Amino acid sequence: MRKKIKQYAVPAAAVIIFIAVVLWFLTGINSAASASREQQLEAVKRSVENSVTLCYSIEGAYPESLAYLEDNYGMHYDKERYLVHYSCFAANIRPTVTVIEKES
Repeated sequence: MRKKIKQYAVPAAAVIIFIAVVLWFLTGINSAASASREQQLEAVKRSVENSVTLCYSIEGAYPESLAYLEDNYGMHYDKERYLVHYSCFAANIRPTVTVIEKES
């Protein structure tokens, strides 16, 4: 009887260790993907903010719309993946920029 228990103990331990390693690996991949999405979101916001600043420094006024930045300053982003809310109150007040990732 004891021989049978020892016989199954080694393969069972190997299976448990293998499952633990796979779960650890999947958790790491998920964490890396999440960090990458956050960095991409921040990069889009930084791109819009930099374009706003460039426009103000060249023209002396903030752009009235996001389309103006796209047409005149070459600013672009993935419109299918991100939603950019651009709100300009006046030409001399910095606009509010909000970037949100759309759900897949």
